[in-house]
Amino acid sequence: MPIQEKYGVLLLGGLRTHQENYALGFAEDSRCRLIAVSDEPDAPLERIELNRGLAEELEIPYIRNLGEALARDDVHIVSVCVETERRGRVAVQCAQAGKHLYLDKPLAKTVEDAQAIVAAVKRAGVRSQVFSNVYSRWAGAARRALEGGEIGELRAIHCDVLFGKGNAGTAPVGRKRIEKPHVERYTFVEAKREMFDIGVYAVAMVNWLSRKSVKSVFGTTANYFFKEHLSCDIEDLGALVLTLDDSVTATVSGGRIGWMSRGVQCLHLVGTRGVLTFDAWQPRLEIFADEPSFQPPPPPSVDPMSMWGSTQQDKPPPKRPWIPLTVERTQHYDARAFVDCIESGVESEMNAELGAQSIAVISAGYRSAASGQVVVLS
Repeated sequence: MPIQEKYGVLLLGGLRTHQENYALGFAEDSRCRLIAVSDEPDAPLERIELNRGLAEELEIPYIRNLGEALARDDVHIVSVCVETERRGRVAVQCAQAGKHLYLDKPLAKTVEDAQAIVAAVKRAGVRSQVFSNVYSRWAGAARRALEGGEIGELRAIHCDVLFGKGNAGTAPVGRKRIEKPHVERYTFVEAKREMFDIGVYAVAMVNWLSRKSVKSVFGTTANYFFKEHLSCDIEDLGALVLTLDDSVTATVSGGRIGWMSRGVQCLHLVGTRGVLTFDAWQPRLEIFADEPSFQPPPPPSVDPMSMWGSTQQDKPPPKRPWIPLTVERTQHYDARAFVDCIESGVESEMNAELGAQSIAVISAGYRSAASGQVVVLS
């Protein structure tokens, strides 16, 4: 398509999904035009109403039949934000229609679904991108330092991604949750599987930076903070130890740790000649003031973990002990980078194939956490 024409973007998923953010990223790119919101015709009724809600906010139509929406000539990009349980078949359908795929994370619930998406993208010859942090400034600085040889030969990576959201301190003490080897369900109103939802950022960062295959995984998951996660029988925090090609070791942690924490997004690179640390919240100002302590807002019943902007609009922002000097809107950078790839005819740095690698690693992590043993990847 000529560069001067606008890329039509079809949105799958509505309120209470990451589409709330992704849609704005595409809307702010002058090369794009939002066409409509759509979904499978037999999607859950509550989801359809939430989809319609986003369409109304964006003042674009809602097309109930996904096949009809995909048949439109003015749709070039599909932003896929349906529930993870449906994401595999929906993304495959979109690729088969010849549309470029902008994919929510995690790519899919299972390794098989992820591989099906990768295969469909290759057959259709379309571009794909899974949302991640790799286009952020701090990730870019880490990549440049690594490629520039500042630490010598890479020997180890550690990445923490921990979200400071939700009312922590509600999980009962002394109840040990037992992990299951296979994930039966991902989506709950109250919570999400955090190694899939948040740990995927750290695993994707390791895959992207190292460009090495993961050979083995040792994982642990647990409940520390939230009764909501315990009631759904899912973890709120997890950690993985990965062995990569060339004897490189990687460790990651991912999860949700509550409003009273400032959250962590930090990366450490260890090499033969030095160690470097990259922090998403640096540079920043530390704030010290004689003010009352921040009190977490009452959790809304439809979103107790504070996952969605649409449920938090009337809530006070959390009080932080520091203020970052630069504020990154990662969703906007990420959407723009994907359009750049389409225009240039090049692969995204976080395409479906790399996204599928993260699913394989985290799925192995769940199996390891269930068995207490190292899982070897073929």
